[in-house]
Amino acid sequence: MDTAHASFDEEFTWKGKAVVVIFPTSFLFFTVLNRLVSYYTPEKCAGYPDRWTAYVISWLHAILNGSLALVLTLSGREWIESTPWAFYLHCMSAGYFAYDAVAMGISKEQIGSFDIYLHHILCAFFVTASQFPPCGQVTIFVLWDYLCEITNVFLHGRKLLAMLGRRESTLYKRLNGLFLVTFFIFRFFPQVFVFVMLNFDFWFTAQLPLLCYVISIPQQTIVVLIGSNIAYQIVRRSKRGHNKVATD
Repeated sequence: MDTAHASFDEEFTWKGKAVVVIFPTSFLFFTVLNRLVSYYTPEKCAGYPDRWTAYVISWLHAILNGSLALVLTLSGREWIESTPWAFYLHCMSAGYFAYDAVAMGISKEQIGSFDIYLHHILCAFFVTASQFPPCGQVTIFVLWDYLCEITNVFLHGRKLLAMLGRRESTLYKRLNGLFLVTFFIFRFFPQVFVFVMLNFDFWFTAQLPLLCYVISIPQQTIVVLIGSNIAYQIVRRSKRGHNKVATD
């Protein structure tokens, strides 16, 4: 067995084990968290308890995932590097996305939308598959993509305030502003950067095989478009100034 083949098998094995262990553990963790959060639904949100629970858990996931992504990115010896922790972090989030898709699907409330389901399926399954050999190079960019969760801390925080009837509060307006600012710093530019680097590694360094390029580029394009659409919807709805529960 040559060195390249051995390395291929080794990477495939440890990533497979990570998926088998972390993915269901994360799914179970957020399912249990769902039950705990559902016991503390505010009176103002009694009419839509599933939505309240979904947003709280999304907010907690964003805090956890975004913090870890930022710490791992800043603590790296190089400004961009491959690390097993990036894949572990993704497996944890993949478990969350699978949980959230199921929770939205079985809820009697209208919570999910097409782009949210598309995002969850994309991240939970296709992004996971695209990191296995021979596409291990993709794992290098995972932490940069997951910096977007820092933005989601403010996105979900404003949703919770809206549900509590505090859309006109100073805190809500500040969270709105922080979302728009962090959107460009931690979401739009990092995800565009990943898009550019994937193209660079394919066209100039030949580190990304054609199969991996064909798989990764459509995914990254969709991720960028979804993020841009979220920002657009928030700006549009903020201008309308409506007082109903936020659904963005």
